[in-house]
Amino acid sequence: MSTFTTSDGAVLDVRDTGPVESGRVLVMLHGWSQSRAMFDRVIPLLAPSARVISFDQRGHGESSKPATGARIARLAADLHELLEYLGVETATFLGHSMGVSVLWSYLDSHGSSKFEKFVIVDQPSACAVLPWMTPKDAQEAGAILDFEGAAQFASAVAGPDGPTARHAFLVSMLTPNIPADDLEWMYNENLKLPAAWGARLLFDHIMQDWRDILPTIDVPTLVIAGEVSHVAPESQVWTKDHITGAQFRKFTEAEGGAHFPFFENPAPFAESIIGFISDPKLAAPEQISRPNSLSV
Repeated sequence: MSTFTTSDGAVLDVRDTGPVESGRVLVMLHGWSQSRAMFDRVIPLLAPSARVISFDQRGHGESSKPATGARIARLAADLHELLEYLGVETATFLGHSMGVSVLWSYLDSHGSSKFEKFVIVDQPSACAVLPWMTPKDAQEAGAILDFEGAAQFASAVAGPDGPTARHAFLVSMLTPNIPADDLEWMYNENLKLPAAWGARLLFDHIMQDWRDILPTIDVPTLVIAGEVSHVAPESQVWTKDHITGAQFRKFTEAEGGAHFPFFENPAPFAESIIGFISDPKLAAPEQISRPNSLSV
C-alpha cells in the first residue's frame, strides 16, 4: 500500500503489486461509488501474470475527500499524474463502469501512447438520452436514464434518502443470489463516497457522450458484458462493433455476470483477462483502418 498526492492536493490510496518477469502492467479503475478493494478478489489471480496497479479515485474508498474535482476530466488528470509518478510507460488499462469513462476521457486528452491494450467492463458509451440523440441512438449506446431521470437520481443521492437510493442502485447491479455479507460489505464501501460530492460526479459522468471516441481507439480491446446486468449486453456488442478489431465476452449469470463479475465470480473473469493480455497475436498495430465515423 502507498499513497500519491495529485497536483491539487488530493491523496490517492494506491495498491501496486510491483514488477514481474512478464513485463506486463495492468492498471485497473473502479466505478462510481466503488473502491479499488472491489478488485481484491481477482488481483491475486491476475498478479502472477502482470504487475497490477489499482487505486481509489479521489473521493472514493480510502483516498482523500476533496471539495474539488467532481468531474470525469479531473479523474483522468489524476490518472495521468499517477502514471507519470509510477513510471508506467505502457500498460493494459481495465476500466469498470465509470472507470471506463475516465479512460475514455484520458484517451480524448492524452491519446493512446500509453495503452498497450484496453478492457471495457460493462459501461454504456452514453448513460443518458441526451438532446441530440434519437431513441435508436439511445438504445444502441445503452442509455439507462432520460435527462430528467438523471437529474432526479443525482438529487436523490445527495438528498436525505440518499443511503436508501444508493442501496437500491447497488442491489440492481448485482445477481439476485449474492450473499448478504457481500452486499453489506459493498454497500459500506459505497458509503465512503461523500453524498453531495458524489452526486456532482455522478451527474457529470451521466451527461457524457463517448460514442465519438470509440472509432478512434487503435489498440486491442476487449469489451465485457454481463448477461443479467442493468447495462444491456446488446449495447456492449454495439460498443465492440465500433472499435476496430475489438473482442467481446459476455459472462453468464452463473459466472457472476451482472455488473461486478470480477467480484461475484473472479476465477472466470481472471481467466479471460489473462488470456487477453497474454495473447501475442493482439499486439497493437502501427496503423489501422477505422470504421465509419458515428453521427452524433
